Amino acid sequence: YHSENGGATFTQCYAVPGGWSTVASQRHGPYVYIAQENADTQSGSVIVRVSDDHGRGTGITDGTWSQPIEVGLRDGNCPEGYPVVNNNEGGTVAVVWADCPSGDIGPWALRVAVSYDNGTNWSSWNATPFESGINMYPFVSISEDDVISIAFYGLDYGQSGAEDGYVAGKEWYLYAGALQSPQENDTWEFSIADPTPLHVVTDYEESNSDVHALHDFFETVISPDGTWIGIAYQQNVG
Repeated sequence: YHSENGGATFTQCYAVPGGWSTVASQRHGPYVYIAQENADTQSGSVIVRVSDDHGRGTGITDGTWSQPIEVGLRDGNCPEGYPVVNNNEGGTVAVVWADCPSGDIGPWALRVAVSYDNGTNWSSWNATPFESGINMYPFVSISEDDVISIAFYGLDYGQSGAEDGYVAGKEWYLYAGALQSPQENDTWEFSIADPTPLHVVTDYEESNSDVHALHDFFETVISPDGTWIGIAYQQNVG
């Protein structure tokens, strides 16, 4: 939906074919971005649509939106890991998403795509934080001087020196990391942001391959100068 009067009224919604999507826009500039699964399918790609005129138009095909730009592959349809897009005023755009090519409890992948020219050219790479584990609900924020932060709910299968997969007793944590102006194949050094476990895997969850203990109330913000990050997240207390 699009409004030009502070949200008092909105246009008829645009039909944007595909799967899960998120939207972001410049606060003062004209650019608006939609990041989306290309289809509601097991695998495929992540696409970005760009409007350089505040998202104006009467529809996705006859408005100011570009044709879909493929920014990376999708390999496995994770239960919680849709693409999230964010941007700053200077033309930097980033998209993060989770893949699970080996199923819900197999090792997940974290993927990122970055553009420094308002979505014209993109670099995309695998930024998976663990040798084996789950990185759920990755969220990206960008400062005005191109500090790009990523945070997620994480479960490292290698914690306590054990590589035994998704088993009872494993602990979920909040992870976060930031890089200045990352380029293709740069690595975020993720660290645990809250030392208190957000949840401990139960016997039921292990036997049912249930990874839904932490849900999608999750978002980050970063200061304009990149000196601080705030994260809203959940802890499962039973």
